[in-house]
Amino acid sequence: MITARTVCTALLGLSLVACSGLSRPEATGVTLNPASVTWSETFDTLDGARWIKSSWGGFWQQPGLTGTFDPALVSVRGGHLLLTLNVQTCAAGLCARAAEVKSAQTFGFGRYTYRFRAASTSASPSRSGKVLSGNVSGAFSYVDNSATEIDLEIEGNRPRTLNAAVWNTLSSKDAGALPTGVNFGQTFQTLTYEWRPDRITYFLNGVRVWETTKDVPQQPAHIMLNVWPTNSAGWGGLATTGTVYMLVDSVQFEAF
Repeated sequence: MITARTVCTALLGLSLVACSGLSRPEATGVTLNPASVTWSETFDTLDGARWIKSSWGGFWQQPGLTGTFDPALVSVRGGHLLLTLNVQTCAAGLCARAAEVKSAQTFGFGRYTYRFRAASTSASPSRSGKVLSGNVSGAFSYVDNSATEIDLEIEGNRPRTLNAAVWNTLSSKDAGALPTGVNFGQTFQTLTYEWRPDRITYFLNGVRVWETTKDVPQQPAHIMLNVWPTNSAGWGGLATTGTVYMLVDSVQFEAF
């Protein structure tokens, strides 16, 4: 899935950047040739030429909840990207170590498909775990302080709701909180958004669930994947100490 933003109180349906005011560190990326191509990742390994592990201070900082993104909590296991979130009590209240990766390249208009399981207590792709309150799992496009941001986010306290959001700068956004019949923390699901110059359309397992023509961004962006802590009844849920894992099976981009 960098500059500084002001952390604000997050509410249901707001996306990653809406929940924070920190600007994230930006690494120099290479824009993918806009010709018709397919770019895919199945995480047999974590290619350092393709993916950058985040190590910056987390945007979730608030009284009683601190922490950072830790590159050591990003790994590959059994053909899956494993992103770990650990929350423990500390002198400041709660201290979190979270995980995030971003693509080295930037990508523009096209179809983005993610197959992942949101955060749970199981690190095994073949065994489901317990879904806990106090986290958000994200798969999204992002660049330059939300000049482009297109979000897929799952809250730990509402694991059956898909949060979709589109940003064209921090002052322009559209979002939807979409109830579904699946528990994103229990099973792998395939989530897709199709980004066109005039609209963005979201799909769950091939079925269209939301579309917006408002505030559609135009600037190519990095693909980002992360899991991070919350401590809010309104967004992500109140914090739970312990460890949870987000597993990503594959990512694919098809240019329009």
